Parts: sequence; structure tokens; C-alpha cells
Amino acid sequence: MPRPPTWAALAAALTLALWPCEARAEGDGGPYFYQARPYGTQSLYSPLWVFLNRGFDVLQTRTDRRAVFGQSYGLDARNVADNLFVHPFSSVRDEGTEKFLREEILPLSYARGTARWVPNYTLHLIGGGATFTALREWSRAQGVAEPWGAVIAGATILSAAFVNETIENGGVVGRNTDAIADFWFFDVGGMLLFSIDGVKRFFSHTLIVSDWSDQPSFTLPSGQLHDVGNHFVAKLPVPCFERLRLFAHYGLGTMGGLSYLLGDGYSVSAAAGSKVTRLTNTDTSAVENTISFVPSAGLFVDRYESLLGSLRVADVPDYTVQLNVYPNAFVRTDPGVGMFGVVGKTGSVAAGVTLTRTFGVGVGYSGL
Repeated sequence: MPRPPTWAALAAALTLALWPCEARAEGDGGPYFYQARPYGTQSLYSPLWVFLNRGFDVLQTRTDRRAVFGQSYGLDARNVADNLFVHPFSSVRDEGTEKFLREEILPLSYARGTARWVPNYTLHLIGGGATFTALREWSRAQGVAEPWGAVIAGATILSAAFVNETIENGGVVGRNTDAIADFWFFDVGGMLLFSIDGVKRFFSHTLIVSDWSDQPSFTLPSGQLHDVGNHFVAKLPVPCFERLRLFAHYGLGTMGGLSYLLGDGYSVSAAAGSKVTRLTNTDTSAVENTISFVPSAGLFVDRYESLLGSLRVADVPDYTVQLNVYPNAFVRTDPGVGMFGVVGKTGSVAAGVTLTRTFGVGVGYSGL
């Protein structure tokens, strides 16, 4: 039996997600994830900020961050597109449907090289779904009516997903089922899931999920893209302890700890765990990535879930110590000014500034 073209399936999925958007926007009780706060991460929030942090997230695993310009985009984009839109079914069949479901879709594998489903749920399904909602709320705050806000949100997420998968492809010409799972099942699935009001309420009021991504900055003299990364946190209130919350920080790595509410919306959080340091492909004819972890820890200050500043340390050669102070964190200016600084093990540094009027994109210097 002939299979329907994959682009038709994408169109159908997006239609299901976006069709009733206007009715939901009027009665869903939001905003849930974007409150247009003039400080912290929310002061930088925009489709461009999201695109850079999600689209180039995998650069955290590269020693040379000039890959933003030096990447073989043509070759890698063709291979990703071939897997996503031309023959996704045969790619899954070639890998083995049972293996694909066990390692990519269902939480049934737990080894370092096989638990590829973990970031699919945390970053793509939950993180992507919360981002889809936040971008719609951002568009609404700019006066963009539905369904165009949902179209902007969906286009931002899917284009960023395609770019990130392209960089992650790493020169392979062949099977890439990781991209199929990320894009079709979890990126599109997250947009569909977070079109349900109850899901948005749960992840914004019960288990509080927030986007605490970095401040992407292009740096001189080599044109590197630094301080880029898509990070989320989740806070869960502790019964009988009104100010205390369990805390998780996740992205390319996971840290767990505690968050304490100080008052007037301010919270301080501390966590420790692991960071992905390298992504290594074990096959030359297919994308079979394995990851390496190193210890990491972090200290964070936020106000009403908008991150004001963070200090992270990790056992990596380049981003050993990483400091981010977001615009209007402690001193209010117009435009708001944020900054980042990075120190490597050899003492090399990178630093830069961001402005609230540049849609979350900064500039700086890198000696890394």
C-alpha cells in the first residue's frame, strides 16, 4: 500500500494543533509561561532568542564553536531532510522498529548509549511544548492574533529543531532515526500536548517548568557563537514546607537540588549533577550518537521564575566556570543590559553583553 507523503502528515498534525487556537486563547486562563517580565530571561524572550538557543544547542558539545559558520549545512541538511521527509519509514525499518521504539520512543532502555528517549521527553516534549505555549503568549503580548501566534511558535520550534538536527548529523550520509523521533514524535507531539489547557496548567502551577536558557552572543575575533544553550528547570513544592521546592535543571545534562523562596518573588536554587561534554557518533553510515558526562553544579537566583543570574561549574576544558547575569537583574536600565563570562581550565576567557532591544542576541570577545 502506498504511504502518504510525510509532509502531508506534518500538515495534518499542525492543523490539529493550531486550528482551535483562537478559542483556546480567549478562555485558557493564561498566560502560563510568559508574563512579559522586564527582567531576567523573560526580558530577552523572543522567537530569535528561542531559535538560537534551541537551534544551536548542540554546539555545547563541540570544541570549536565556529561550527555555527563552518558546519557542512548542505550535506547535513539534505541527509536530515531525506530521513524526515523522504523515507522515514525505511530508516526506522533499517534500524529495527523494536530498537527504535525501545531506545527512542519508550522509556525501556537505560544504558548510556541506548537511553536516547530521555532528552526526547525532557527537552523536546515538555520543554518544546512549554516553549510553544510561551511563544504564543509572547506573540499575544506583541498584539499578534491567533492563529498567527501559533504559526510563529510552531515555525520557530520546527525550524530550530531542523537546524539542531542538521548540526548533530555531523557529516553522516545514511540513517538518522534520532532526528525522526525528535521531530515527528516529540517536537510535534509537544505542540499537540501543550494545546491542552490542563497540561499547561499542570506544568506551570503544579510542576513549575521555566525556560532558563543562555544569552547567545557572537564573539570577535573568530565569529564564534558563545553562551548558547537550551535549559529548563522544574520546581515542585515540598508539602509542609511552604518556601521549599525540589529543583531540577535539565538540558544537555541534568542537575538536581533545592530551591528556596526568599520573598517578593525571589528564589535561590542550588543543584549538582552531570553535564554532557561530548557527543560521539559510533557509526560512519548512520547517526548512532553516544554521550559522555562530567560532574557539574550550579547556583541560581530568579524572580517569579524569570532567571536573574546563574553560576555554573563543570569539569570541561572550555566552560569550566560560566556566569550569566541577565538584563535588569539588579539594576533597571533602558535598554536593559545583561552579561556573561566564561573561564576555561587554562585560564582562557570569553565574555559578552546582551541588550533587551536586540531580541536576546549579544556580542562579545572570545579567547577560547
